[in-house]
Amino acid sequence: MQLHDNATLIFPVTEPHPQVLGKPRLRTEVMRQIQNDAQTLAAFRALPHQARETFLDFCIGNRGLKVTYDPFFLNIFDPVAHPGRLDRLLSCILDQDVKVKGVLPRERRRISEDSSLIIMDILAQLSDGGLVNVEMQRIGYDFPVQRSFCYGADLLVRQYDMVRESYKKQDKRFSYLHIQPVFVIVLMEESSSVFHQYPDQYMHRSQFCFDTGLKMKQLENFIYISLDIFRQMEHNRLTELDAWMYFLGSDHPEDILRIIRKYPFFQELYQDIIKFRYHPKELITMFSEALRIMDQNTVEYMVDELKAELSEKISELSKLDSELSRKKSELSEKDSELSKRDSELSKKNSELSKKDLELTKKDLELKEQKAELEKLRALLQQYANL
Repeated sequence: MQLHDNATLIFPVTEPHPQVLGKPRLRTEVMRQIQNDAQTLAAFRALPHQARETFLDFCIGNRGLKVTYDPFFLNIFDPVAHPGRLDRLLSCILDQDVKVKGVLPRERRRISEDSSLIIMDILAQLSDGGLVNVEMQRIGYDFPVQRSFCYGADLLVRQYDMVRESYKKQDKRFSYLHIQPVFVIVLMEESSSVFHQYPDQYMHRSQFCFDTGLKMKQLENFIYISLDIFRQMEHNRLTELDAWMYFLGSDHPEDILRIIRKYPFFQELYQDIIKFRYHPKELITMFSEALRIMDQNTVEYMVDELKAELSEKISELSKLDSELSRKKSELSEKDSELSKRDSELSKKNSELSKKDLELTKKDLELKEQKAELEKLRALLQQYANL
């Protein structure tokens, strides 16, 4: 059964609430509230211009607030404060009924120093013991299968340690059959070019199979979601999965209104977001922290990109240098051959010059002999006339 196509079979629909972004406020009113607290004002002034306008637009009521940044996401999806929300999101993405047992610390999860513009990263344990890692990237980069399998393997090892320790404490025998599937879910606000090769598909799910058709349980599962491609597609039916994608990827009022009208459940989530509008001090602290993390990751990402570009350039230069050396060697050989030929030509030219001198000398001798013969003919003619 496709849960995201028939989400209402699991989650009932209620009547929508008319409010979307709350009562509008004047810009002067919001600025006055910011200026009344020195710490809030200092944090506001530290924001880049575009970030200030985004912050004010939300506080005024002109737009929503993206919840993909860590502070806001964890606030909205906190399993303790808001049980069931993360279950519902993951149920639609994984296309199965999901119950989240709890959110786990992520210290061990980061198996490399690459943050790659990660702006939200949450690790959850399911009721069956399986693990789900949900990662949001501001700018999707090449996410190779090798990296995916490393992440999935780390989740499996972590689950293995937890389950084995649990059985040990209960004095029960551990079996690998107790290991449950793990999921790596990567959401991208702006996906890389490889995903744009499929402009009509925004979600990609991995499949595990044997060439013989042998069926076995798949333990590592990978799902890539391109929110930018999703936004470019038409969604006339607006399934609950579509609604979640809009919730995560859009802060436009028209999208928010459309979601609430079809799935009033989201009204509660947006109301929690709207509360931040009236508490700029708390909001700007979370907003600044999210931007700080994003800026730090941006720098790291750019450094990684420059390193990769530099490495590529060095490789290209190395190839060019090798090609140049090869051509120099060929030119040197040709130059040596030409020098040899030039020497032979010089030798032949010298011989020709010598022969030319000899011919010139013989020509002069012939001319002298011819002149002598002419004189003799003239004398003979004189004697004949006597």
